[in-house]
Amino acid sequence: MFFFFPVRDEYGVKKFPIIVTLIIFVNSLIYFIFGFTSKYEQIVLNYGFIPSNFSLKTMITSMFLHGGLFHLGFNMWYLWLFGDNIEDRWGKIKFLIFYLFSGIFASILYSLLIPKRFMKIPVIGASGAVSGVLGAYAVIFPKSRITFKYLIFLTWGEFEIYSYIWLFLWFFIQTLNTLFVSLYSIQSQVAYAAHFGGFLFGMIIGIGTKVYREVKYRENVIMGKNMLLQLLGGKEKFLYNVEQIAEIDMIKNKIKNIIYEDRVTATKFYKEGISKYPDICLPEKIQYEIAESLNRQGEKEYALTAYKNFILNYPLSKLADNALLSFGKICFELEDYEKAKQAFLQVVIFYPYSDAYEESKYYLEKLLPEKFQSKHIISKL
Repeated sequence: MFFFFPVRDEYGVKKFPIIVTLIIFVNSLIYFIFGFTSKYEQIVLNYGFIPSNFSLKTMITSMFLHGGLFHLGFNMWYLWLFGDNIEDRWGKIKFLIFYLFSGIFASILYSLLIPKRFMKIPVIGASGAVSGVLGAYAVIFPKSRITFKYLIFLTWGEFEIYSYIWLFLWFFIQTLNTLFVSLYSIQSQVAYAAHFGGFLFGMIIGIGTKVYREVKYRENVIMGKNMLLQLLGGKEKFLYNVEQIAEIDMIKNKIKNIIYEDRVTATKFYKEGISKYPDICLPEKIQYEIAESLNRQGEKEYALTAYKNFILNYPLSKLADNALLSFGKICFELEDYEKAKQAFLQVVIFYPYSDAYEESKYYLEKLLPEKFQSKHIISKL
């Protein structure tokens, strides 16, 4: 006897998932009002999706009907677990449109893939739309760690797995079942083809938004180059002789060899290095980790230099927006509010699809005005 069930994902959300909550509420309300009545079978026949009677109306209404408490519960739990992140990333209206179109696409593909003898059987449930959410999540948050509870021979426990591993394994199983049903006319109580179609739609939309985000990201970085140079002072040109270049390489190698074993010593080497050669920059990931370590250690001035070197050398990095956010926060702590403002503006204007966007906006709209106002009052006194 064994049982596996996902209980949480790694990423939190910045805003309460209103649309996800509303969908769960409507689905639950409909089932608890009508699901236990004698009229429910007729409701299913009237509002469930029947492939032989193709209707956009029933494609939508069927998403809000369920065949039992377990059917309802599993669908709504998966929607709550993964839908909040998608809604948080895309916004309420876009998420709602995506959710409905996932269900519609799932129904269309289902009607094309199932054997003809099942065409008059009504299909109900949010599985197709929820599968779209899972497909998008697998693409947009592939490295999110999903925590599972398991029961194996009366032994409870939990484990973590990357979302892309689990979700693509799940998709593979749905694909196999879809093929079996389609090719061998096997009757099933589960609409595997709808799961397959919804997930496929979600992946396509997820990939499309990721590509769009990457293109806009690069465009915005290029557009913001002048503002970036104004903020950081530009990339200084240092001319080093052969001996100095050799010493810089030695410092870099010392840091690279020890960074994952002893961060404190690695940052010590970096501080010594930039005291003599202020433009030292290591490979992308290591440079960012050095800056983060210096920041955590309270070495704010050194951290500013490390972040500056990172941003100037890797402006197209996936971590550039986070580096700018950290740069701005340090400037804020050091009461260099003008420079902090410029750093946060850089994130808000040129990285609108960034995870750092909301926090930068909060500094610009709430914290910085308070500081500027208090500074103005003091100066008047």
